[in-house]
Amino acid sequence: MSELKRSQVTTKRGDQGQTTTLGGDDVAKSHVVIECTGAVDELRAQTALVRQVIRQTQPDGPQSIDAFLLWLLHTYFVIGTACSDPLNKHPEYRVVELSQKHIDALEDFQARLEKQVTLPKQFIVSATNPAAAQMDVVTTIARRLERRVVRLKEAYPEFDSEAILVFLNRLSDTLFMLARFLDGGTYQTVDYGVLA
Repeated sequence: MSELKRSQVTTKRGDQGQTTTLGGDDVAKSHVVIECTGAVDELRAQTALVRQVIRQTQPDGPQSIDAFLLWLLHTYFVIGTACSDPLNKHPEYRVVELSQKHIDALEDFQARLEKQVTLPKQFIVSATNPAAAQMDVVTTIARRLERRVVRLKEAYPEFDSEAILVFLNRLSDTLFMLARFLDGGTYQTVDYGVLA
């Protein structure tokens, strides 16, 4: 049997269900830190997907949305780094810290959306196109990540998560409004008559 070239990604260290955090701790892959960073990874992947969906379905859409989603993808790395080392054992890995500046940028983007979107009085049961539907998926994952960060804070009370939690709370609202912007003013609201 020929010897395989060394893999760029496979180390075999995780074959027994263990991994190492950015803080240097060996933990089970079910550990709260790994659950949290896994949620960050899922949010990143789904945000990248919806960005591509928007680029394909709305090639002449606002460039500000594309730039915003690219900016978000970078903030996720900042969040993931902090969550993978909640005790800040390796501050040298934190190239950027999430701060009020980032929260302000998020709120500014949402405020611009709010000026262009009027929500219906009824609950929305479904998006009306693939880009808006995918953005709704991203919104739910952002909310899941927020819950994971709360759980991480409970496990590590010393974890400085204040800016991250504020950012994530605002993020899910912003993503919801972005989904409604992508709906283009056409809403599928709840109609219990379909259950009759």
